[in-house]
Amino acid sequence: MKNHQKQFESFSAGEFRDGNQLTVLQNGEEIFPAMLEAIRNAQTSVEFVTYVYWHSKIATQFADALCERARAGVAVRLLIDAIGGAIMSTRTVGALEQAGVKIAWFRPLRFGHLRRANNRTHRKILIVDSNLGFTGGVGIADEWDGDGSGPGNWRETHCRIVGPACLDMVLGFHENWLEATGEQLPLPKLPDPAGSIAILTTLSSNGPRPTPMERLFEGAIAAAATRLWITTAYFVPSPELVKALAAAAARGVDVRILTNGSRTNHKFTLHAGRARYDDLIAGGVKMFEYQRTVIHVKVITVDGHWATTGSTNLDYRSLVLNDEMNISVVDQDIIATLDEHFSHDLKDSKEISLASRQHLSWFQRVLEASSSAFSKQL
Repeated sequence: MKNHQKQFESFSAGEFRDGNQLTVLQNGEEIFPAMLEAIRNAQTSVEFVTYVYWHSKIATQFADALCERARAGVAVRLLIDAIGGAIMSTRTVGALEQAGVKIAWFRPLRFGHLRRANNRTHRKILIVDSNLGFTGGVGIADEWDGDGSGPGNWRETHCRIVGPACLDMVLGFHENWLEATGEQLPLPKLPDPAGSIAILTTLSSNGPRPTPMERLFEGAIAAAATRLWITTAYFVPSPELVKALAAAAARGVDVRILTNGSRTNHKFTLHAGRARYDDLIAGGVKMFEYQRTVIHVKVITVDGHWATTGSTNLDYRSLVLNDEMNISVVDQDIIATLDEHFSHDLKDSKEISLASRQHLSWFQRVLEASSSAFSKQL
């Protein structure tokens, strides 16, 4: 177990924190009630950064909970990416501010700030009282509010964390808050142990290559010995990652990648990713496209021993351009749960074969090639 931890630490130059409790949550029907309960029970602070906060019924529920806590004297800070939250209701913003919630916008599009406009915060971090945290892929919108059973009801994975690892999640929020507001928030004390799970937190931003997230993902692929199962909402791997995935398959690793099919909410990204399928499948990688609805999950499990999950997709935008956060765990029960979810999701997926790819129309080929030309923006 310790050897696996050291491998992960070497990938991302971080350290595992022991003594955590971690619960895997599926879909909005599990995720949102847990998050709302945590907010409503907050005693001292709520710190929340999200990319998506769209005008919706669930967004109103979150706003009401945040407002109630702010009126009760809890320090509530809400940070929203200025692009991802662009369609947030102005009425909701006004109500939050009036209640005493401190709201900030990450990198709004302003003259003089355009140099960083392409680098967003895609992090999803909710921290309550500095010792209870949530992270994963969920956005605050009705698309996530359900059981993931059909179109318009997205499939998602999120995690609830109690314990020392929350300190690193707080640091991720503080980093973005400082840039957006100029306010240096005091660092809370290390939370008390609450369980037996060790968690490594990886914070990544646009900067010198390879970024921390690139190192984490590349290291996980290179270290896989028997099984590498990847679920990613948006899949546009670089040529280097394509080679690394094929190399893993060539050494006998069971490499399976599950991503969105035609129900995706980003068609351009779908076509760019499909342009990589021929090389991957020829190299022994098994490609699957989800059929039931949009799958927004971001999970990698390796050898049944360790996993990473968070806000990061397997594309250039997540690995290089955006601010992201992932947590990594070495715990057989957690990994077994994530692998079970993967196997269940495969039942609602279609495997893509080289034979089916040979029957693509010339229009599809052109669409894939033209979309792929923009892969460093996807």
